Amino acid sequence: MENNFEEYSEINSFNNEESKKISEIEPLQESRNSIVKMREQLKEFIEPPLLSACETLYDKNIRTLSTLANKQDIERQTGHIIVDFDSLSDKNKELGKQFGEIVFDDGINQLVIKIPITENSTFEEIKNYAESLVGKFEKQSMTWVPFYTIEQLRKIYDIELNDDSFGIEGFADQFYYDPSKNLFYMFEEHARKANEKIE
Repeated sequence: MENNFEEYSEINSFNNEESKKISEIEPLQESRNSIVKMREQLKEFIEPPLLSACETLYDKNIRTLSTLANKQDIERQTGHIIVDFDSLSDKNKELGKQFGEIVFDDGINQLVIKIPITENSTFEEIKNYAESLVGKFEKQSMTWVPFYTIEQLRKIYDIELNDDSFGIEGFADQFYYDPSKNLFYMFEEHARKANEKIE
């Protein structure tokens, strides 16, 4: 019974959140361009009304750079989801151009997907609008996660490139090693998603 009550409480809390107006949504702390370790971490960085849309983007291996959808955006009458345009597949670039604007910022091309916001906008309205847009993207290969060879890591840490005494285990506490590719990733989930076969 206790577990059922906890599950009910979580669902009820989420439903209450969805019934809020945007004027009740507080802004998150600055999280622009943060590297996400795993899917569950998205909620720490993504504006709540846009979380489900950005989870969809993550599942499609598309990198979200920034989101805005809170009470501070009412005056601007717009929020946004910004994705890394340069990391999109060719097909997704063409799809993105249909409902987003390409801008150059932070040294890369970014696709800005604007979300209309008014004082009367609700959490659910913004959530549904964002989901309808990102749903148009196709799943693609994850090309944006960092990865390194052991030689690259030795160079980064100022170790002799041929110093075999500093091997794979020397970086195991900071990186995830993928033996199938002989590559190091920042996180295990990155390695798994980078190796997904896209049909």
